[in-house]
Amino acid sequence: MRLTRSSLRIRVDAPARTVSAALALSFGVACGAGAAAPTPTAVPAAATVAAVPAASPQRPPLVSPVPSPAAVVAPAATSVPPTAEVAGQTYEVQSGDTLLSIARDQLGDTTQWRRIYDANKDTIGPDPDKLKLGMSLKIPPKATPTP
Repeated sequence: MRLTRSSLRIRVDAPARTVSAALALSFGVACGAGAAAPTPTAVPAAATVAAVPAASPQRPPLVSPVPSPAAVVAPAATSVPPTAEVAGQTYEVQSGDTLLSIARDQLGDTTQWRRIYDANKDTIGPDPDKLKLGMSLKIPPKATPTP
């Protein structure tokens, strides 16, 4: 048996063609065929990619875990505010210290961390999270809230 081009053609009548076109269109729209095609991403050639892997970012120093809220004890109302004894003093950064913890321990108020940072920008640098062990920080007097 010899197959020719004309013998391979399948004859489809007009109603069947209409139904198959409608099914193809509805299936294509339902599957996202009507959406815009994604933009191809340019991939650099293998010759331009450096064989040396990029250096991994430096890990931050380990910090002490934050105590649970149940372990925090409110200071007694009769205690002397810490501002009288630390105004104008310096503080040496210890392991696990952050500006928040220093503000809490030295000034009794975590919202004062920005004042400590502003007073020590030259020592700390542009990133307030980059405290180093042994840094000597000036502790400003605690600001009183304005009414």
